[in-house]
Amino acid sequence: MAYFNNQKARMRAGKKKVTFRGTMANADWIALFDRAATGDLDAIMKLAEGYLLGSYGEKNLIKARKWASFAARKEHPGARELLEKIKKESG
Repeated sequence: MAYFNNQKARMRAGKKKVTFRGTMANADWIALFDRAATGDLDAIMKLAEGYLLGSYGEKNLIKARKWASFAARKEHPGARELLEKIKKESG
């Protein structure tokens, strides 16, 4: 289960969407975030792409760059290309 700051947030997470530090979180997103937090490179790339496309609420290019940069440091094959897309989107 994802890390939550308080017990109420943990209880609500399984029942409905909750705000998780500015992100609309549902069970699928929480599971993806958990996998990324443990170093799953495919999950890290999915998070980066999701933040780039706005899949988790508003687009967040800072978070997209953060996750894509981490994947690039771990030598994920698609990370450099994703970083270029983020750079173009940033202007």
